[in-house]
Amino acid sequence: MLLGGCGKTPKGQVLAIVNGEDVTVQQLEAELLDMRIPDSVDRRKLSRTILEGVIDRELEVQEARRQGLDDTPQFRALLKRNEEELLTGMLGHKVAQSVPLPAEEDIRNYIDANPLQFARRQRLTFDQLSFVPPKDRRRLAVLAGAHSLDAADAALRSIGIVPVRGEVAIDTGQTEPDVARQIDRAPPGEPILLPQGERLAVGVITAREPIALPPDTARIAAARALRGSDLLRESQAQIAAARAKAEIQYEPGWGPDKSAGK
Repeated sequence: MLLGGCGKTPKGQVLAIVNGEDVTVQQLEAELLDMRIPDSVDRRKLSRTILEGVIDRELEVQEARRQGLDDTPQFRALLKRNEEELLTGMLGHKVAQSVPLPAEEDIRNYIDANPLQFARRQRLTFDQLSFVPPKDRRRLAVLAGAHSLDAADAALRSIGIVPVRGEVAIDTGQTEPDVARQIDRAPPGEPILLPQGERLAVGVITAREPIALPPDTARIAAARALRGSDLLRESQAQIAAARAKAEIQYEPGWGPDKSAGK
């Protein structure tokens, strides 16, 4: 590697040479691409600092290659996955350029159709029971007769689930619209079953606080939500069209589970 660097001098688009390997302006720009840099920051000084980080990474890469880590099945599998993620990200960016921005009428209609995200946005405080759901969700039918949090606690314990009790706040403007509507329709004091990532919770609303949203902020939030929905729909349509034309062969036992829909 040292011999390979003889006679080379960093200049132009090459900012540094590390054991014969170029570190370029394009690499540095890629590092800066997603950074939000305040106007008060000295960009030149920041760039030099980041360049040192790129050089350190290049040295690590060279050491990994020296140890033969780039010639393993695991590396090749990860390389393929990273390449696929990069390409799908670029495709998503291209899709975003082709999908028009929401019309003003669509934005107004979205705001009117989702009052819990806008006009009636609230911060709700819950007294809740959080738990890992059973594999067979039908066992949670015991909660149907629970009309208080204490009753829900007893019902869960009757099927071997020990929940964790605590308080949590939910912003209806940052909650899935369907979930927000479910919460809004629940009778006062009635336990509500709520999703929490990989967990579930049974909660009772103990306080409501209105959240005022300025019209311009509401309009921007609605436009983003509509655009996100449009982009997802377009992306799903492209995948469906590609699947319809693709020839896909599966190892026996690895094909789609046709009973999953049921």
